[in-house]
Amino acid sequence: MNFFKSIVLAAAVFPLLALASCGRLIYDDAGSGDACRVSVRFKYDYNMKFADAFPNEVHSVTVFVFDPRSGALVTRASDVGKHLDGSYSLSIPGLASGTYDLVAWCGLEDSGFTVNVPATKQELICRLNTLTKASDYLDRDPGALYYGYADKVQLDVLPAGAANNVVIDLIKNTNSVRVMLQALNMGAQLNPDEYDFIISDDNALLDWKDEVSSPVSVDYLPWDKRMGTVEYDDNNNYLSATIAEFTTNRLFKKDKNKVMLAVVDKVTGEKVINIPIVDYFLLVKGNYNRQMGDQEYLDRQDDYQITFFLDNTRGWSIAAGIFINGWHVVLQDTVLD
Repeated sequence: MNFFKSIVLAAAVFPLLALASCGRLIYDDAGSGDACRVSVRFKYDYNMKFADAFPNEVHSVTVFVFDPRSGALVTRASDVGKHLDGSYSLSIPGLASGTYDLVAWCGLEDSGFTVNVPATKQELICRLNTLTKASDYLDRDPGALYYGYADKVQLDVLPAGAANNVVIDLIKNTNSVRVMLQALNMGAQLNPDEYDFIISDDNALLDWKDEVSSPVSVDYLPWDKRMGTVEYDDNNNYLSATIAEFTTNRLFKKDKNKVMLAVVDKVTGEKVINIPIVDYFLLVKGNYNRQMGDQEYLDRQDDYQITFFLDNTRGWSIAAGIFINGWHVVLQDTVLD
């Protein structure tokens, strides 16, 4: 069932706010009884700058409210618009006093993800909207997706004018990955149409804990491929490069079912590159913050650039190593497949 087709408009107290801000407030019926005023704010500082980027990056919010004892869905609320700024808070009407668990998925309005309408928290699934041929794949930018969770939130009936203030901390699930093949030989052409780029993972379905619900394989394909050249000297010598740009769902530190990046030469059918890409991303983690855990680094970092150097006489050039987000990873007697 489509999420946005199954919801009802807010009560009459909210239309002026929605019209004034060009946003949209959406609620489910939260039931009866003495109502608590609830004001939910969002914070997204779980990034590499440790600064709240919510006002600049997040343009829609959706919150599911659950009974922590039974896991049953109590209500849900959504809002979208330019008014989601630094002072924004989401009002959730009609909740009786008690304890609740809140799960937030933000960015659904303009992303390639779908969240079902569950009966219980355990049934809540965020699905990446993939296409299918021989296998599931994604060849477009799905937009940015954010997740947050606040458990055992106590809500009370307060005096007039007062509200229960709740803060949900967000993490960004989606990642931008740019892969560049750089020619080492001046004048050598790297045509993007002659290479296939694939990032393979099993993270198409995420549960209420923002973890893989059940492994569903997905091939991330570039939503943009292009060739560029860099002038090397004044004699019109140049170096050629091919760039492929992807957007992936949340990356996980894994011991099994590695997240693989493959680059295939379509002319020869050979894999020029075949590496566990997350393992390579984590090689440069220590240069940012040695005390940061692996999963924390993967969740805070949302932008990766990895550069490989190709020699058209010897294929992959081990001596040149790899550059990841500006850090040089030197490989010694390492096979990349």
